[in-house]
Amino acid sequence: MKVKQVPADFVVEERARVRPTDRGPFALYLLRKQGIGTLEALRAVRRAWKVPGRAVGFGGLKDRHAVTTQWVTIPRGPRRNLEESTFRLTYEGQFAQPMSRMLLQGNTFGIRVRDLADAEARTLAARVRDLATHGLPAYFDDQRFGSIRGDVPFAALLLLRGDAEGALRAVLASPAREDRGPVKKRKIALSQAWGRWEEALPHLHGTPTRATVLHLVAHPDDFVGAFATLDREEKALLTSAWASAVWNRALAARVEALVAPDDRLVLPGDAGALVFPKDPAATAGFGTAVMPLPAPNARATDPAWQTALETALAADGLRLEQLTFDPRLGLALRATQRPVLFRPDELDVKDPAPDDLNRGRACLDLRFALRPGTYATLLLKRATYDMGGAKSIT
Repeated sequence: MKVKQVPADFVVEERARVRPTDRGPFALYLLRKQGIGTLEALRAVRRAWKVPGRAVGFGGLKDRHAVTTQWVTIPRGPRRNLEESTFRLTYEGQFAQPMSRMLLQGNTFGIRVRDLADAEARTLAARVRDLATHGLPAYFDDQRFGSIRGDVPFAALLLLRGDAEGALRAVLASPAREDRGPVKKRKIALSQAWGRWEEALPHLHGTPTRATVLHLVAHPDDFVGAFATLDREEKALLTSAWASAVWNRALAARVEALVAPDDRLVLPGDAGALVFPKDPAATAGFGTAVMPLPAPNARATDPAWQTALETALAADGLRLEQLTFDPRLGLALRATQRPVLFRPDELDVKDPAPDDLNRGRACLDLRFALRPGTYATLLLKRATYDMGGAKSIT
């Protein structure tokens, strides 16, 4: 089985409450990209048009390894297009407000799963339909945890524990999974020169990290202040990654309490195991339940979900009332209420067809919509658990 054998096998189209007009203070664009992450593409836009980082509005992060389309706004932005090798930004008109998560309605996916035996293709089609009927646990998938650095704890967790130096070192001097050659080399060099900040500077020319290290040159012991200089979006991602891992852990515990060991599927996840029932109907009783992400004011309406969240948090040695950051960091955790199950909507499963890239094999085309914050990759992993899906879907 192959997913994303070519970029066009995985197409994501953002849905948002956005309509271009001929007036408004914000220029509205469509960002079409492949082979590049959302933040990386938007950094290139900011460089090309000399736009401040905080000015670019967008709703969410889209898969690097896919063909994706999403909305972007820039206040008083240029009424023209920008094209580079991995993305195209097209001017669509004006808009009354900045694009943000508040305007998101979800995403539509067009996915082609390749290199299947005919029987596998029919089994996969049946499983996806079954999951659409009963739903599946709404874990955050691995894309949420790209900031994980091997065995290094989450930076947000280190901050909450009062270890600002450890958090900064985790971000600046510990290579992450998605880091490419130059970035990885820079982080290794900074790790080797840690504490000798003047010595580290030659490795950081032209990088955002240089401003952080310059702060440490002037204030060698002010690791909180140095962390505060990091990119606002990067800091938000680091914070949400840890909160999402705690939420996943709480949901997995609830599934384990409900489903006997022999009736479970346990799939690997970058931030911990993802536990599913073999029979999707087993968790249908969770219904429309929601559980908040960890934050000082997090309160679930169902005591069982509140207990699960607090127990998962206790595994990191924390209580809800301790989830506040130093004010200088500009960080805050939000008790966003997240449904514990999700279902693909508007599902269209085509009949298996010959695979044009893998002779003698079949492919299956799927099209469906998901609400914001849920993952098509998770649906595929669950539906293809015994077809090698957990290893080949990213």
